[in-house]
Amino acid sequence: MKISIQTANVLDVVGIDEGFAMLKKAGAEAVDLALDIGMSWDELKQCRRCGLFATETSAWDYAKEVKAAAEKYGIEIGQCHAPAPSYFPHTDMYPHAEEATKMMWEIIAESIRICRYVGCSHIVVHPCCDGSARYPSLTKEEEYKWNIAFYSYLIPTLKETGVTCCLENMYCQDWGTKKTYLSACSDMNETLRYLDELNGIAGEKLFAFCLDIGHCLLLGIDPCDALVKLGDKVELLHIHDNDGFGDLHIAPYLGVCNWERFLKGLHAIGYKGNLSFETAAINRKFPKEVLPEVLGLIAGTGRYFRDRLNAMED
Repeated sequence: MKISIQTANVLDVVGIDEGFAMLKKAGAEAVDLALDIGMSWDELKQCRRCGLFATETSAWDYAKEVKAAAEKYGIEIGQCHAPAPSYFPHTDMYPHAEEATKMMWEIIAESIRICRYVGCSHIVVHPCCDGSARYPSLTKEEEYKWNIAFYSYLIPTLKETGVTCCLENMYCQDWGTKKTYLSACSDMNETLRYLDELNGIAGEKLFAFCLDIGHCLLLGIDPCDALVKLGDKVELLHIHDNDGFGDLHIAPYLGVCNWERFLKGLHAIGYKGNLSFETAAINRKFPKEVLPEVLGLIAGTGRYFRDRLNAMED
């Protein structure tokens, strides 16, 4: 149960080597490697590669430096996060949607190969879904069919690399009213249906789940209930807090989450995976000179969580 911190707003702020040195000193034992650095929605929807994947070699050059730094400082790359989105709405608002979606599927498959290269066994891949509740382009059944097709496309790469693909609970918002609605994998019964069908298609266990605590809060879902419902299907976590209205990605105890219930849920399912914090947004709230202290706060919270869970076992 290692303490894991997201690399976004760390490595891209202070550099790869200095970033890993800072994470090590703060108390991080593992990282969630963000592969979506510099990705621009405007560029992607025009079917133009960008960010780490701007050229054929740029992501691999980055991965080579990351792997060397992680080994140098003795930090595990416990999980990776593939770029998103995995689907662009096929509407008049997105004239290149079909080509852009195909491009993203190729980038995500490449991310899986990079995940294996850096020595990581799990990658989080967002399901295909609408981001807007006001202008939905998919019915739930259409969304389901898109996701079965999408994740099936990844199966050969997952088999080739031995990487486990973790789906994540999503949400959508009406940007006018700011109301938040269920999206792909936020209904835990639907999630179980996805995992059973996809692993059945694969003929082996290639798919598991990453429970995003912040997304649960936006939808009024009790993380404890979600954990108990999914059980050992949960192999990764995105731990972060918010105010119940915006996906703020802030540190625990700065928002509305009942963290005792979260810990109760982890204990109930016997969770032994990493305690991984997706709290990169809080790094931007402070000058970079204070970043070591911010990371220390996150790592300290992780140690507190681990101690509480170990005490529950006694």
